[in-house]
Amino acid sequence: MKKTILSLSLMLLSAGSFAETTLGLDGECNENGTYIDEVNFNGGDYVRCDLPASIVEDDTVVLAVENEDGDPIVWTLPGIVVVGNGNTQNANPATVDKTVLQIEAGAQIAGAVESNSALVISRGAQIDAQGSNLNPIVFSSLDDNMDGSGEWGGLVLAGFGESNNCPSSAGVDTCEMEGVAGGYYYGGGKYLNTSMSSGTLSYVVIAEGGHEVATASEINGLTLYTVNDSTSISNVHVHNNQDDGIEFFGGNAAVSNLWLTCNEDDSVDWDEGFQGSLTNVSILQDNGADHAFELANNPNTYGATPRAKGMVENVTLTLNKAGDSIDVPFKLKEGTDASFENVVIDSNYTGVCDDTSTAYTGGSTVFTTLEYSCSAGNANTSASMHLPASGSATGFSTASFWSAPACN
Repeated sequence: MKKTILSLSLMLLSAGSFAETTLGLDGECNENGTYIDEVNFNGGDYVRCDLPASIVEDDTVVLAVENEDGDPIVWTLPGIVVVGNGNTQNANPATVDKTVLQIEAGAQIAGAVESNSALVISRGAQIDAQGSNLNPIVFSSLDDNMDGSGEWGGLVLAGFGESNNCPSSAGVDTCEMEGVAGGYYYGGGKYLNTSMSSGTLSYVVIAEGGHEVATASEINGLTLYTVNDSTSISNVHVHNNQDDGIEFFGGNAAVSNLWLTCNEDDSVDWDEGFQGSLTNVSILQDNGADHAFELANNPNTYGATPRAKGMVENVTLTLNKAGDSIDVPFKLKEGTDASFENVVIDSNYTGVCDDTSTAYTGGSTVFTTLEYSCSAGNANTSASMHLPASGSATGFSTASFWSAPACN
C-alpha cells in the first residue's frame, strides 16, 4: 500500500498525546530535510536525505527505512543534529520540548565523512531506536565501508538526572557537554528530575565515530549525560571509535548486553557520580588502546557526592591478538568506587591488572569472581580495594548480533 504523510492536524489523537509524522516517504525526502542525491553506501544504492540541524516537533518523528518507491534511505547528519530544545540553559522538564525520534529497524544513519556531525538527544526529548537481531539500526560515517574511525562524531543522550558536578543547589545550569559545542547543557542543574526517560536503544550499532566536533575533545561512541535508569539501553555494539566506546556523566543509566570492539581510548568511562550499572559486557581491546575501564568520581572534587559507584557484572575482556600492547584494564581514580562481579581478563594479558595511582580515594570498591593472569597493581596495597585471587569466571562471551570488521 502506498504510504502517505498526513498533516499533523489530522494525526492528533487527543489532548496531551503525541502525533506521528513519518519522514522520507516521498522520493525526494520532502517534509523533513534535504534531498541530496543517490549514493553508493555499504555496497548498495541509497537515497541520501540530510536531516535538519534542529528537530523540535513535540511529537513523534519517524525515520523510515525506505521511501514510497521502495528505495532505501541513508539519513545523514550534515552537522550537529539536535532533537528537542533541552540543550538550552535552564530548560525546564515541565515545559521542555518532548519530541520522540523513532528510528525504524534496519535504518542507516550516517555522519558526513570527516565532518562535525553528531546526533544529540537533548533533555526532555527521546530516541526510540529499536532494531532487531537480524535488522539492527546502524550509525556510521557516510563512506562506503565500515573500517574507519574518527569519521564522524557519535550519539549523545542527555537527561535531567543527577551529576555531582552541577548540583541543583547551584540554581542554574552549569554543566556543558564536552566535545560538541559551547552552550549545550545537561543534568538536573536547576531542575533535577530523576525519572524522565531518554528513550530506548535496542539492537543498535555505533561505528567509526569519535571525530572532534567543536572543541579539543573527541566524542565518545555513545555518551550518556545524566541519563536516568528509566531509559532502556540493551544490545548495543560500539566499534572503532576514536575516543571512548561509552562514557557516563553522572546519572544512573542501566546498560545490558554491550559489545565494545576496537575503540581507541577507553572502552568504558564514567565520572560525575555515576550510580548506574553495566551487565553483560564484551570488550575487544586493540593494540595501543587505553583502559578497559577508566573510572572517576569527580575530576575537580574527588569527594563530591553522590560518589560514583557503578555496578559491573559479567565481563569478558579479550585482546585483538596475543601480545597486544594495551593499558591497565582497571584504572580507578579521582574518588570513585565500583563493584565488579564475574570478570574474565584474557590470559594473554600479563601486565598490571589495576591502577589507583591517580588520587583514588574511594572507600568500597569490590571485586568478586575474577579470572586473570595479570599481576596486581598498587590497588592491592590499598586498604579499601583488593583484587581477589584469580579463580574461575564465566564472563560474557555471547557473540554480538553484528559482525564487526577487523580492528584497524
